[in-house]
Amino acid sequence: MVVSFAPGGMTDVVGRLVGNELSKAMGQSFVVENRPGAAGQVGTEYVARRPPDGYTLLVSATGHVIGPAVQAVRYHPVTDFAPVALLARAPNMVLVHKSVPARTVPEFLDWVRSQGQVPYGSAGAGGSTHLGGETLRVQGKLPLVHVPYRGAAPAISDLVAGQIKMAFQDSMSVSSFLASGDVRAIAVTTLERSPLFPDVPTLAESGFPGFDLYTWLGLYAPAGTDQAIVSRLNQEANRIVTSPDAVQWLRQSNAEPGGGMDPVQFRAFVDEEQRKWARVVQESGVRVE
Repeated sequence: MVVSFAPGGMTDVVGRLVGNELSKAMGQSFVVENRPGAAGQVGTEYVARRPPDGYTLLVSATGHVIGPAVQAVRYHPVTDFAPVALLARAPNMVLVHKSVPARTVPEFLDWVRSQGQVPYGSAGAGGSTHLGGETLRVQGKLPLVHVPYRGAAPAISDLVAGQIKMAFQDSMSVSSFLASGDVRAIAVTTLERSPLFPDVPTLAESGFPGFDLYTWLGLYAPAGTDQAIVSRLNQEANRIVTSPDAVQWLRQSNAEPGGGMDPVQFRAFVDEEQRKWARVVQESGVRVE
């Protein structure tokens, strides 16, 4: 199982949970290997070129469908893969270091504009956290400057240390630091308030109507993988992420379980998400060289 981000972030943590449970269910080892870089493109391109024998799988985040719209990639997110299952979803969050005085969206906007230039960290160029930041920059006419990292964990480490004062990250990757107070959530980027954070406002309700960009994780096999293998993996993955223990763990970690989609439904979901993010890329003008 190739995880296309660095250890410690949402993709890695959920991937390891699923891999461990698949090992128990199927009676053979599922070894997790991190291949981070380029908002998931390094690991994704690697899996796209592997034989479709069921022995190489990919766990990737939303950048899987964003990549082709923002940079030259050597894969197609739908036709080069057999989409297996939706594993988890999490709202992205506008986060600030605890030293930042802003606590509301209006205060945050005033603070950003008063700084002249504010670097913000993301999990990598071309991912959903990057696109969220750029969309806010464009819509709010804000002096934000993107700082890409090789995954959520190193970006959050710098935010906690105060090396950067702001970040866009998924809620799961920043869970423990929100609880400790080292970082503060200003807003979520989903259209509706998250049941995980009912007191945190949305950008959509705070002057940015229609803002609805979040992180989701998918499990994939290379295109051409036998449908019986894909179906078995889908059934097991759905069972794992919707089990009571997994649901409790995910929600305690500030994420919601995926599950419930068969391979045909998940393929349609991936296809629609690709079209949605292509529109977001066009509107924000993001291009990754």
